Amino acid sequence: IVEWCCNKSGRWREIKMTASDNHQKKRTLLTSTLLLLLLFSWCFVSPLSTSSSFLFATAIAIDTSSSSSSSATRSTTTTTTKPSPIIYKSRDYHLLEIVPHSSTSFTQGLTLSTSTTSKILYEGTGLNYQSQILQHDPNQHMKTLESRNVEPGHLFGEGITCYYVDRLITNGGGEEVVVREHRLIQLTWKDGVGMIYRINDDSSSVDITDSIEEEEGNNNEQQESLELIDTFTFNTHTGEGWGITFVPQTKEFYVSDGSEYIFVWDVETLVEKRRMAVTLERGGGDSDSDGASSSSSSSSVRLKYVNELEFVDFNTKNKCGGDVKDWEIHDVYLEQCQEGDDHQSRYYFSSFNSESSAKSGTEECNDSDDNNTGRFTSTMSILANVWYQDVLIRIDPVTAKVTRVYDLSDIYPYDQRKKDGADCLNGISVTGKESSGEEEEGLELWVTGKLWPKMYRIRLID
Repeated sequence: IVEWCCNKSGRWREIKMTASDNHQKKRTLLTSTLLLLLLFSWCFVSPLSTSSSFLFATAIAIDTSSSSSSSATRSTTTTTTKPSPIIYKSRDYHLLEIVPHSSTSFTQGLTLSTSTTSKILYEGTGLNYQSQILQHDPNQHMKTLESRNVEPGHLFGEGITCYYVDRLITNGGGEEVVVREHRLIQLTWKDGVGMIYRINDDSSSVDITDSIEEEEGNNNEQQESLELIDTFTFNTHTGEGWGITFVPQTKEFYVSDGSEYIFVWDVETLVEKRRMAVTLERGGGDSDSDGASSSSSSSSVRLKYVNELEFVDFNTKNKCGGDVKDWEIHDVYLEQCQEGDDHQSRYYFSSFNSESSAKSGTEECNDSDDNNTGRFTSTMSILANVWYQDVLIRIDPVTAKVTRVYDLSDIYPYDQRKKDGADCLNGISVTGKESSGEEEEGLELWVTGKLWPKMYRIRLID
C-alpha cells in the first residue's frame, strides 16, 4: 500500500510500505523481545549455560518470525479479492493505485482495447522521431508488452482510440455472419495525416451474433499486434490533431484540435459531420486568461485547448438490465433496446435533472427523438483534459456544455513535476473494471501525463 503524506512545504510525497508486513514485524519484534527477556532471566538459575540459553532463545525468536511471516503471506493471499484500498481521498477523486510509467514517454493519449479476449491498455506518445504506440498489461503492474514506432519517423504522434467496425460476410457454410474487426486510429499533430491499424487477436474475426458472453477467469497474458492497414488526411479548425475518442452509440469519432471545438467524424468515411463549441457556464466577464473566450455578454464562455478525449458511461449497470462489461456488449444491449425502431433516426439523451434521472431503464430504452441519430443516456459523457490545466472536464456529448470539473492538481503537483522534469497532465482511459459492491461504485480511470514517472488509477467522485 502506498501511503501519502504532506511535508511542511505542502508537497505530496510517496512513501512505499506494506502495511500488513509492517504490522507483522511489530508483533514479531514484541514477541521475540519478551521471549528473550524471559529466557535470559531463566538462564541465571538454570543449569544450562548462558551460551546455550542464548542459542535456544534465538532459535525460538527466528521460528516465531518465520511463522509470522508465513502468516502474513497467507493473510495477503486471502485478501487479494477485496476491493482496492483507497490510498488518498480528494474532493473530486479517490486514488486507488499507482503503477510505473516511463518518464521518457511524451504521452498523447491512452485507450483501452475494445476486444473481449484481452484488456490491453494502449498508449500513444509524441515528439518527432520518438512517437510510438505502446501496449501495457494492467494486470501485470502495467508491464509494457510491445512497442511500435510511428512511421515515417518525422510524424509527431497525437491522440489514439480503439474502435471496431462490423462486417457482414458469408462464411464457408454459405451463412451470413457479422464479423467484428477491432482497430486503432491515431492522429498526428501538424501533418494532417492519420493512421489506422488492425488489432490482430483471437477476437478479431468472430461472429458476434453468437459470442456476446466473455469467458471469466482467463488470466493468461494476451498480446495483440498492430497492422497498419490505411492512412488518411484530415483538416480541422487549427489544422492540427490533438485528441480522439470512439463513441459506439453513434458510430462516430469525437476529435479535438486545441481550439474550443469538438469535431464529429463518421467512423467509416472519416468525414466531418458536425462540430460543437465546448462551453463553460460561469459568472460574466470577458477574461480569457485561462483559455476561455467569451461567446457573448452571457455567462457562457468557450473553452479553448481541449485536449485528450475519452467517451465514458458513469453508470456501471446497463440501462436495459445487466452489467456493462465493455463497449461492445453495451452497444449490443442498446441495439436490443432499439429492436423494432428505425435505427437510422433514434436518439435519446435526458437532461441532468431529477426528473430525467428518476426514469427507469425501460423508459430510457423506449424514449426517442427522431431529430437526431444515435442514442445516449444521461450518464454518458466525454471526459477531457485541458492543456496545461490540472483538471478533467465532463462534457455533454450532445450540447458540448461542461457539466463538471474535476480537480487533479494534487495527484502530481506542479512544483514536484517541475523538479522532476515532467510535463502536463495528458492521458485518460477507462479501466474496464466492473463495480462489485458499494466500495467500488463510481467510474474508474487510468490517468498520466507527458514524461510522468507514474500512472494513476483513480475513481471520480460525483
